[in-house]
Amino acid sequence: RNLSFLRSLAGIDNLGERVSDVSLFDDGGNSVTYKKFVAGEYVADTDFTSWTYKIDLTPPRNRTAAAHLSWLTSENGLLMLGDVLPIFGKGDIATSAKVKMTIPKGWLQMVNRIDDIVETKDVASEVVAVGKNIRFRKVTINETVITICIAGEWLFTSDDITNFARDIYAETRQVFGADMSNEVFINVFRFPQDTSIGQWEAETRGRNITIISSDMPFKSQSLQRLHEQLRHEIFHLWLPNGVNLSGQYDWFYEGFALYRSLKLGVAVNRIRFEDFLDTLARVYDIDRLSAQKTSLIDASKNRWAGANTRVYARGMLVAFLCDVAMLDASKGKRSTESLLRELYEKHRPPSATTDANAAILTLMKSRKELVPIVERYVTGSSALDWTSGLQKAGIDATTRDQLTRLATVAKPSGRQKDLLDKLGYNSWRKLGNSKQ
Repeated sequence: RNLSFLRSLAGIDNLGERVSDVSLFDDGGNSVTYKKFVAGEYVADTDFTSWTYKIDLTPPRNRTAAAHLSWLTSENGLLMLGDVLPIFGKGDIATSAKVKMTIPKGWLQMVNRIDDIVETKDVASEVVAVGKNIRFRKVTINETVITICIAGEWLFTSDDITNFARDIYAETRQVFGADMSNEVFINVFRFPQDTSIGQWEAETRGRNITIISSDMPFKSQSLQRLHEQLRHEIFHLWLPNGVNLSGQYDWFYEGFALYRSLKLGVAVNRIRFEDFLDTLARVYDIDRLSAQKTSLIDASKNRWAGANTRVYARGMLVAFLCDVAMLDASKGKRSTESLLRELYEKHRPPSATTDANAAILTLMKSRKELVPIVERYVTGSSALDWTSGLQKAGIDATTRDQLTRLATVAKPSGRQKDLLDKLGYNSWRKLGNSKQ
């Protein structure tokens, strides 16, 4: 007797107000009366079996919503089934569906849909790209088919996107040790609103990656940012989307995604080691100057209520400190990659759903070198002190005019050289030599 629609998502409220002209019907096709208590919530007087409604998919003024909510223009759009279809089911129980898509003549939709039907085991994770001038590319890695939908003109080419997606997926798969799905879909669209250069939003939902962006001034910058976007979002196919973990643990999957993306960028020669250090220094300053002094566990609970920056900044710093600690304790044999792989192997389907924070904290505390980091910064709210970690890694920190600068020490010891190498210090030399 209940017909409900998504009312808020990612800090965006009043979504129920998009729904109008609701009609409910019983088995015989007779109208069923209902009461509307709030926008998006309807309760029928008797049982109903079918329904109709309209939903306004005009792009919201808030451009950040474009990667998270459905929208349509006269040219193209993204249909995220979780917010255009009613919600049936409770809690973490996924709703399966077969959805017939009827689109305007001359439009296309994301391929791999049989007879225009999208069949999904989880409505909330499904995204369908539609539009007039959209184009598709496909690439297969191991047993996974990646379908890429591109809308609009960019300084990079469709081949650039395809090559980046293939290589980054292969690198990330190596970390986790297995494919997360036999199909992955990547949508690269421009903002539906006028937006200044250099802006972007992204989300990875189930097996679907959505990147909404404006372009950069120059092709080299455009390529660099596209690679960064894909490094981050492809990570999320495995964490959090490929595991049966529940609860809010954004600090872990966002923080470690940022750090892993940065480290991979150095490893494949997309960025310099100096860029790696500069990014860590900026993030450290963001965390140091933050007025919020809460644990990462608590910050994740309030991510969309003002704690987003802390989740990202401190989460990334914790990932870096964990990496250094694990590399140092194992003499370079283990890093956070082994932590990520073990978490994925233990909690990938068909494993039972487990509380994420409990599982992650147990896993981290099983490594004694990570216990102080967990207690101070994950469950605790201490000011971040990375002096010891930097010293082990052969990195000096200096502060001038409230800005931190990181640089490698002038004469690193043998142990420091080894750890710097594991962080990527010599990656550009290795890649350069391999190309000669």
